[in-house]
Amino acid sequence: MVKRPKISVIIPIYNVEDYLNRCLESVVNQTLFDIEIIGVNDGTKDDSVAIIRKYMVLDKRIQLVEKENGGLSSARNAGLEVATGELILFLDSDDYLALNACERIYEEYLNYGADIIVFGSTPFPEIPEPDAWIAWNLACRDVYYPKFHPDALFKEPAGNPFAWDRAFSREFLMKNHLRFSEEVLFGEDLVFIFQAAPLAKGIQFISDKLHYYQCFRQGSLMNKYSEVNERKLSQHVRNMRIITDFWYKKGFLRKWGKEYTAWFIRFIGSDLIVDRPANSRRLIHDVKEIMDDYHMKYGRLKLKGIEAFCKIFA
Repeated sequence: MVKRPKISVIIPIYNVEDYLNRCLESVVNQTLFDIEIIGVNDGTKDDSVAIIRKYMVLDKRIQLVEKENGGLSSARNAGLEVATGELILFLDSDDYLALNACERIYEEYLNYGADIIVFGSTPFPEIPEPDAWIAWNLACRDVYYPKFHPDALFKEPAGNPFAWDRAFSREFLMKNHLRFSEEVLFGEDLVFIFQAAPLAKGIQFISDKLHYYQCFRQGSLMNKYSEVNERKLSQHVRNMRIITDFWYKKGFLRKWGKEYTAWFIRFIGSDLIVDRPANSRRLIHDVKEIMDDYHMKYGRLKLKGIEAFCKIFA
């Protein structure tokens, strides 16, 4: 029987020649040697492919998947199709890992066998200073959920929304046919996490900061969308419909509808109040439509939440 690597690290590559060396150095120098490294060329137009090919000559653990440009979700899915590791780790090419990241993750996997292992991350650069929301979502405490509990999504620091600060059992992803939604242009991590987490048999959080997150990069997808709040928030609302539909069909709304609806209102509400996009009335209509379509109830919170937004923008 062919021996599988312990961890597959999937790295989407698109116009990241300025960052790719740093990313690859952090992976090839991991203290856990038994890993495979999968670069996915998502139609890059710069010298990124030349960089990874240079590393491939020196390290046989690296392979390159070639594909036409299809976006981050498409690239991750392409890497997942060829990955053979016991655990799957998604690493963005402008970020990098602590050198003991894979070793610590695999240690925790041996301890608990969790389907999902979440770890801490350090944001950089320090200027501009990462905001409080980033700091909260990159922190992590040591706690194990032997089965899914809504606190793992809604109350834990780092409970959501990123896919790159956690490792997934490959068997778990394959068994549940979990892939990134390729029609989602922004917030694909959130959709993926909300589909994966309630299916997990175990979720392990560890406080070790094993990842470095480049929270500001000129020209990145995140920054492009931040410049156009209307498009960003419209995509958020579309993502909420995708997530809510998944939860409804799987029966999760019946089990955890109260917790989900409270989070749903906070998530959408903070966007609307802070950003105040020009298309607010339309977005509020779409949000109310989602709640009505899926019979989302939360007593007076529904009135105090969505209806309050209507009054703000009336």
